[in-house]
Amino acid sequence: MTVANLHAAVAAPSSAFTTAVNILTAPSEAFKALDANPTKLVPLLTVLLSTLLVMFWYFTIVDFGWYIDDSLSRFSNMSEEQLTTMQERMESMSQTTFKMFGIAGSSASILLISVLQAGYLSMASALNGDKYRFSHWFSLVCWTSLPALLGVLGMVVTILLSPNGQISALDLNPLTLANLGMRSSSASVQTLLGSLNLTMFWGATLIVMAYRQWLHSGWVKALSIVLAPYALIFGIWSYFILA
Repeated sequence: MTVANLHAAVAAPSSAFTTAVNILTAPSEAFKALDANPTKLVPLLTVLLSTLLVMFWYFTIVDFGWYIDDSLSRFSNMSEEQLTTMQERMESMSQTTFKMFGIAGSSASILLISVLQAGYLSMASALNGDKYRFSHWFSLVCWTSLPALLGVLGMVVTILLSPNGQISALDLNPLTLANLGMRSSSASVQTLLGSLNLTMFWGATLIVMAYRQWLHSGWVKALSIVLAPYALIFGIWSYFILA
């Protein structure tokens, strides 16, 4: 290995670490680095692997019978016969099967959401005629997902504090709006509150800041373009909840 190659090998992880720290403490510096070098692998693998490991752990220690009962308790609008059928189907599956579904579902959702978000932003860029394409936006989405590691850490603490394994999937992440104390009499709204967490808002804010910095736009334009998909999704969800 030449001296130049050795320096490059040392600089790569050092640069990734610096970018990770800057994303959390000095976002504008991180955005400059990603503008010049839109890396993706380190943040994507970090979030994916940490999430997979904690979900693997959760489905390994959870009280399987209790988990089934807790899951069925959320379907209050179903008949007794339907609940019995669903319970029989769930009980026919092993805990290992649930573990694999949980792991596969977590990884697939992370990848799908990241690709869709980057695809939307690259499409918006193409319409605006700017230089940023999918590679830049996918890099940005991956790096701005790093705050999700705080949610993973919270899940670890939750599991450690529940030695009997009776942990609801909805209670696993302590940073969701529901677990932070927001409550609703509507089961659908409560499910929505259980799906939203603080790290999601943090990540979206970082993307807005990056859009504004990269495109030299105003706050109104950055907010409207970046948050439009969120507004559409939650608007449709709210319509069906309140209809």
